[in-house]
This record gives sequence, structure tokens and C-alpha cells, in this order.
Amino acid sequence: MNKAALNVLRKLGTDNSLDQERQERLTREVEEEQQKRKSKGGDQDTNFEDVPDELLTESEKRHEKYRRQQAMAGRFTPAAERLPIMTAEERAAHNKDRPKWQQTSFEGPIEKLIEKYKDLAEVQRHLTLGQSMKYEFTTDGQVLDKEGNVIFDGEKIVPKSS
Repeated sequence: MNKAALNVLRKLGTDNSLDQERQERLTREVEEEQQKRKSKGGDQDTNFEDVPDELLTESEKRHEKYRRQQAMAGRFTPAAERLPIMTAEERAAHNKDRPKWQQTSFEGPIEKLIEKYKDLAEVQRHLTLGQSMKYEFTTDGQVLDKEGNVIFDGEKIVPKSS
């Protein structure tokens, strides 16, 4: 605001009737809220819930917040008591249908794995994720690379042609 407007407001001073009306309205709201709580059968505890937030100090607001948190915490039992505890048999039945995770490590190129394990199913189990994405195992026992070149024909390893 400019200085002239501030000067006029200073000369007018505060309007006590407006302040008084605000105070009356707030006390009316507080009384109405108290009547509602009494009719609902709310808590008879003396707490800050009965007072509107505008009338509370910062420390009172903090106090009310932590009081509500404690009240909510008391309504629920600890998670260990709410969650079901599995017996060994139930755990075994639960884990039976779950896929088994097997950690793999790079053992060498696919040619070495084929020579070492001879069985293609066993070779597939020992492939790393990158190798398993790189090679395709066909139903007739062949192993193909990304380009479709035959790596293993079912009997022997096919050498790369340059």
C-alpha cells in the first residue's frame, strides 16, 4: 500500500466492533461444537479437540497431533499378533509351488558348457541370463545363436565358418 492509504488507516484506527463480532462468532462456534460433541456422546476428556484450530497455539497443535498419534497406535494390535504365523508344514506347502531361484555365474562359452555337461537341459540350467537370451534351444536338439547359425546340431559342435 502507498503511504497515503496507510496514513488514512492509521487515523481511522482499529474497529473494535469488528473485533468483538469475530470474538463472539468464535465463541458461538466453540459452543456449537461442544453441543454437537455432547449430543454425539464424544469423549469427556479435556483435550484440544473442542477448541477450533484458530484458537490453539503452535505448542497446543503439536501436543494434539502427538496425542492423536498415540490414540491411533493404541487401537491396533502389533503386527506380529495380527499376521498369521506359518507352521513348518504350511511353509513347505507354500514354498512347494514357488519357482526355485538358482544363482548362475559365467562358466564359459556355450561350446565349453556343451562339452562339459553333454545334456542340453543341464546346459540351459548353467547359462547366465545374457547367454540364455543369446541362444535358442530347438525341440530337435539344436542350439542356434541370434542370427540363426547352428552352434550345436544335436551330436557335435558346429565350428564357426568365417
